[in-house]
Amino acid sequence: MPHKVHGSTKKGECVMFKKHVLAIRIYYGLNYTPMADLRMNDGVIEHIQWTDSKARKEFEPMINGYTLIYDEREKREWEDWL
Repeated sequence: MPHKVHGSTKKGECVMFKKHVLAIRIYYGLNYTPMADLRMNDGVIEHIQWTDSKARKEFEPMINGYTLIYDEREKREWEDWL
């Protein structure tokens, strides 16, 4: 099954746990490309282009209501959009 990782208990037994995204940091990369750092529960940080749906698709099943999302991209005032 995808997204399963081996772990261990104090007795040395092998257990399985499901990988999930703890937090997402969205920011502008080069040329104002929206990028994202996805912090996984196993300590790995994945770097993806946030607007690339193919890059996000792999991680979508691992994002849930407990995932923290921090969007640090510049915000425009409402009047600027009018």
